[in-house]
Amino acid sequence: MSISRVAVVGAGIIGVALAREITSRFPDAEVTVFDKAEHLAAHQSGHTSGIVDPALDAKPGSPEAKLARRGVELLVPFVSERGIPYRECGQLLIAQNTDEADRLEEILARAEANKVPGVRLLDRKQMREVEPNARGVLALYSPHTAVTDFTALTEAFASDVSAAGGTFRFGTEVTGIDVMSNEVRLRVRAAAPEPREDAAGDADDDADSQSRGRDIDDQVHDAPRTYRGEDTTGPVVDFRDELRSRFGEQNWFKQVEDTIGTLSDRFSNPASERGSGAREHERPGAHERQRPAKAEETEVFDLVIVCAGLQADRLAVAAGFDEEPRIVAFTSDYYLADESAEVVRGVVGTVPDPASPFSERSVVRGVSDAVTLGPNTFVSLGRERYDKHGFDLGDMGSTVGFKGFWKSAAQTAKTAARGARSTVSTSAFVEGIQRFVPAIDASSVRPGTRGIRAQAIDADGTLVDELRVTTRGRVAMVRSLPASGATSALAVAERIADQVLDAGSPQPEWRSRNS
Repeated sequence: MSISRVAVVGAGIIGVALAREITSRFPDAEVTVFDKAEHLAAHQSGHTSGIVDPALDAKPGSPEAKLARRGVELLVPFVSERGIPYRECGQLLIAQNTDEADRLEEILARAEANKVPGVRLLDRKQMREVEPNARGVLALYSPHTAVTDFTALTEAFASDVSAAGGTFRFGTEVTGIDVMSNEVRLRVRAAAPEPREDAAGDADDDADSQSRGRDIDDQVHDAPRTYRGEDTTGPVVDFRDELRSRFGEQNWFKQVEDTIGTLSDRFSNPASERGSGAREHERPGAHERQRPAKAEETEVFDLVIVCAGLQADRLAVAAGFDEEPRIVAFTSDYYLADESAEVVRGVVGTVPDPASPFSERSVVRGVSDAVTLGPNTFVSLGRERYDKHGFDLGDMGSTVGFKGFWKSAAQTAKTAARGARSTVSTSAFVEGIQRFVPAIDASSVRPGTRGIRAQAIDADGTLVDELRVTTRGRVAMVRSLPASGATSALAVAERIADQVLDAGSPQPEWRSRNS
């Protein structure tokens, strides 16, 4: 396959690492990275606690376990050479009861089988020798778990891409992908302005004052986006109760309930909307604000690789791929604690629970000594909405209209209900943290960063936590990544490049599966 022009869509850590890999393999190729955000790592890659994830719980011998191990092998010399902050601080997973202790035994067996160095179980006395403020009945200790700065890492990858002659096109939205026999045509345009991120206001339990007096058009507005998808066959749902649990007492929410009802009507009677001439990518509801159309351009490439994260499923459909797995966005709030008090030395967290995949919590002393608590994870009100009071009706509709989301929710309903209070109350969240690090001073906790996680879900409700890549002609789509994706960025880039840059034509489909 002749390659002289390559496009990578997405300037998160995976997209930039992949662009770097391509420039090293094809030094004469012209590589362009597109992103509708205005900077690198604008979404998930730039909003983490910085844990270098050793994938302790990965199935022994699985592709995900191999990627995590290879990722660390590549990461350590890279950060050392480039002077990127990296600190081996160790990690404790703390069990609070016998069920969690049993799960620790299982995780230990997996970690040992995957050759995670030094991993072992600690009793109460031993865990306090490692982390004096940790409390629990048993702990799993991974002494070589580290923390780093993933934004700085992404910037270093980007520097290598630029030095090799690659270019970055920020503020550029990909609106269409046309796959030809020997080329790919990208339709692009200038992206709409990004919504303002206001972490401090987002995490405040009593932030209603920020929205009082604001017009409804200020609450519901266009955000940078690509495709809304075309699933209008989902069940008729009324999701106001879920929203009311979070915002029911706020004046602005009462104002938009009629708009939300209009959206539910849209799902129950999609034909009427089509008959009225509405287009799928237009926002439903009576309070729309239209932005002027921006000129669309077409650019031609020999190969296009899409690492679009939150928009992966929509761009996949645009390029002619199956819509599954679908992306469901989850908001992850992080908080900061008093860093002057040494409440933890490294990483102290809860035991992963397969029945409650978003319930894990950690206290992390990062590379800058900041103490981060989190994540506090819940279903997002928009794929790219970072402000607490804003939401995107199209994104919410995409979630509630997807049967796989409801099947997944049903599978975890009981455990999710137990943690529901923490999603709407900072104090409840901190109380949960204090179960395993009681030295955390609740009065010192303040809002930190907010991230939005792109979780791929199959139609049967299964969470996709593997590297999954599909190809069609000269287009490759990264549909999902393992949990250790940032840690494994260099290894993931290698794996994808091995597939899509094969000397012959790309295979119709390639997947890394836990089998």
